[in-house]
Amino acid sequence: MNNKKITEFQLLAKLQPEAFLLEPLIIYSLFPALARDRADAVIEVGLADSTERFRFAVEAKTSSTPMAVQMAIAQARAHTPDDELPMILVPYLSPERLDKLEKEQVSGIDLCGNGLVIVPDRFYVLRTGQPNQYRESRPLNNPYSGRSSLVARMLLVQPDWSSLKELAEAIREAGAQLSLPQASKSTKALQNELIIAKNAKTIKLQEPLRLLDNLGRAWKKPEFRRREFLRLSPQRDWANALSGDSDLRWAVTGASSVSRYASFSQAGPLRIAVTNIAAALERIKGKAEPVPSFADIELVETDEPGFYFQNESDEKGIRWASRLQAWIELQAGDARQQNAARDIRKQILKGVEL
Repeated sequence: MNNKKITEFQLLAKLQPEAFLLEPLIIYSLFPALARDRADAVIEVGLADSTERFRFAVEAKTSSTPMAVQMAIAQARAHTPDDELPMILVPYLSPERLDKLEKEQVSGIDLCGNGLVIVPDRFYVLRTGQPNQYRESRPLNNPYSGRSSLVARMLLVQPDWSSLKELAEAIREAGAQLSLPQASKSTKALQNELIIAKNAKTIKLQEPLRLLDNLGRAWKKPEFRRREFLRLSPQRDWANALSGDSDLRWAVTGASSVSRYASFSQAGPLRIAVTNIAAALERIKGKAEPVPSFADIELVETDEPGFYFQNESDEKGIRWASRLQAWIELQAGDARQQNAARDIRKQILKGVEL
């Protein structure tokens, strides 16, 4: 896999006369751009068994992000005269980007063997399925998992923000710490994916469905550092006991919070995530239960921020997982859990008013 930043010169080197543009189409002539208000190159293309030629104005971009592809499409159209057709050239075109090109009626090719060439009323050539050999590094590892996902999670609760500072402060109020530089990297990554629109004054969610799906795909069941099953006395107020330690973070997990958001019956102990299981055991003072199905609660130790973010407290002081966290965990579960997750998913999307 090529991880180096590709240059525009390397991209345009693909446009060689007598080479296949996208089989069975052949490049017959190449005309480099001579003016800054024109596309990066102009090519003449045709079929091997035909004398008919078609001219394309090619706009090259060294990035394959959705934003880069969108910009390339707009610039290709702007730089294409009436007697030519617009085309973009990028390192990689995913099936989603090819669908975008088809809707926009703009041709596009990549360096991996994928592409779409459209000549209205004459021919339509599509090649897809080749893997990405030019993966790009993101501004951060993954804006949909771990602490980086907190921006995405907050956007699904409130889709419009007047500033990055306001968004970061809301994240802190919801139970997590995220610096302005971290929030900036996350929003930049989401902007590159066209999930959000961002300018100097506002941040606005544009694709809630795609954002939610990406959060679900990125979720990986955490490896708990430690777990304990406990029996409790009927009078024991475990929620109040846990809340008595200001340094301890705790909350019921999403899978154990499902009945708060959807009709779902489940057996077994209530699972509670804690950041320090030794401190939690000291506060609760329960009795260890060797048979998990006989336990009242299960403590799991983890620092995964999603468990402690946007919790909802009831009249008993129990901190339940957010609706979003419940969905994230359930959609990765068994068939019954996935069925409940579909109901919660509808609730989340209904609550996002764009």
